[in-house]
Amino acid sequence: MADPLRQPPRPRGTHGPAHADEERGLGGALATLLVETRSVMPAAGATGLPLILVVAAMCFLAGLALGAALSVGDKAGEWTSDISGSLTVELRPSKEMEPEEQIDAVMAVLAETPGILSATPLRREDTAALLEPWLGQGAVTDDLPLPRLVDIRIDRETPPDMSALAIDIAAAAPGASLDTHRQWRSELMSAARSAEWLAYGVLAVVAGTTIAIVVFATRAGLSANREVVEVLHLIGARDSFIAAEVQRHFLHLGFRGGLIGTALAALTFLALGLAGGSGDMFLIAASGLAAENYPFLFTIPFAAALVTVATARLTVFSTLERML
Repeated sequence: MADPLRQPPRPRGTHGPAHADEERGLGGALATLLVETRSVMPAAGATGLPLILVVAAMCFLAGLALGAALSVGDKAGEWTSDISGSLTVELRPSKEMEPEEQIDAVMAVLAETPGILSATPLRREDTAALLEPWLGQGAVTDDLPLPRLVDIRIDRETPPDMSALAIDIAAAAPGASLDTHRQWRSELMSAARSAEWLAYGVLAVVAGTTIAIVVFATRAGLSANREVVEVLHLIGARDSFIAAEVQRHFLHLGFRGGLIGTALAALTFLALGLAGGSGDMFLIAASGLAAENYPFLFTIPFAAALVTVATARLTVFSTLERML
C-alpha cells in the first residue's frame, strides 16, 4: 500500500525551488526581489515589473519637483535675508558737489546713524564690474558717467529709521538717494512663490497620473485573472480578502518603485550639487539639495505605497461589483 505522505517522484529535468532560483541566475533573483509578493495577484503582466518601473519614473519626477520646491524656498530665504540686511546709497553725478565730497557727506551721515554696522564706498571699477554682465565686457568706458555706490550693512535687530535716513542722505549730498531693496525683495519673493507653486503643481499632476495608472493596472489584473477571482468566491472568499491580497501586492509594488525613483532623484541632486559647485554652470550657484531636506525627499516611497494601496483597494471593490 502506497504511503499517502510520500511525494511522487519528480520527473527528470525538473528541479526544486532552490534549483529553479539557481537556474534563473542573478536576473531572476533581482526580478523576484522586485516583483514577487506572494499574493493572489500574479507578478507578471500589467501589475508586475513594468508597473514598478512606471511608478519609479513617476516617483523620480515627484522627487525632482519636491526637491526643486525645497531648493527654491531655501535660496529665496537666503537671498531675502541677505537683501534685508543691506542698503545701498546711489550717488549720481552733480554739478553742485564733486563725487568725493558727496561720499564724505554721506559717510558722515551714516556714521551718526544708529543701526548701521558698516558702510563701504565702492570704487568705479567695482561699479563697472556690476554692470558688465548686463552691458557686456568692455562696454563700460571711462567717459560713461557712472553713479558712485555705498554698500551699507545694518543691524537686523535694531535697524535704522529708513525714512529719516533717506531724508538725511538726500539733504547731505545732492544726487544721493537711498535704496532699501524693498521692490527687488518683493519681486524675488513673488518669483520664488510662483516657482514653488509650479513645482507643487507638477507633484499634483504626477500623483494624479500615478493614480490613473494604478486604476488601469488593477482592472487589467483582475480582468486577466477573472477565473481566479471566481474560484476564490466559490470557495467562500469575501471581497475584502481579495482586496487585501491585491492591496498587499500594490503595497510592495508602490514602495519598491518609490524607492527606486527616490534614489535616482537623490543621486540627481547630489550630482547637481557637485557640478554646480565646481564652476559657473548656472546663472546662480547650484548647490543641489540641502542635507536637511533629504528626509522630506525620502517620504516619497511611503506616499507612493499609500497612494497605490488606497487606489488599488477602491478599484478592486468597484471592479468586483461589476464582475460578479
